[in-house]
Amino acid sequence: TIVVEARGAGTRRLTGLRAGDAVDLLGPLGRGFDLSGRRLLLVGGGIGVPPLLFAAQRAGGGATAALGFRTGGCVILLGEFERACGAVHLATDDGTAGQRGFVTGHAERLLESGDYGAVLACGPKAMLRAVAELAERRGIPCQVSLEERMGCGVGACLVCACQTVRDGQARMRRVCRDGPVFDAS
Repeated sequence: TIVVEARGAGTRRLTGLRAGDAVDLLGPLGRGFDLSGRRLLLVGGGIGVPPLLFAAQRAGGGATAALGFRTGGCVILLGEFERACGAVHLATDDGTAGQRGFVTGHAERLLESGDYGAVLACGPKAMLRAVAELAERRGIPCQVSLEERMGCGVGACLVCACQTVRDGQARMRRVCRDGPVFDAS
């Protein structure tokens, strides 16, 4: 399954394809989530929800998902997550589906009441920052998948470069090659 949100020329072109059209695809690239045998809390926001579905399916019912969207009309893949996860918590900014508010509210409550071995998150940077702080306060490892524009996908063009910190040192990393998943710490 390929999930696309039409935001620019390239994604609009993809949404215009019809069944049977050929697509040249290179992937998967980079580093994915570490799914090693822990009870997982998956936190996704908007178009950051689809990358978490594979993790949910591989967890064999041992994952809980907290999914957030702008509005009920934007909700995607809910049935797939319900089939793959032990529990799914839905939030929308406007309250038209699930609980009104941000998905971080669900994440905070779940982390307070649950015994999670790791948090995996994908979505807007503000959401990732908030989820990483929630996990850090509870001493739970957190992995974040960054959403950056990628020109080449192999690390040559540097369009996706972002600043990270490792061993107390600020470093530029390429999301396509060094990520897209990074340890939130």
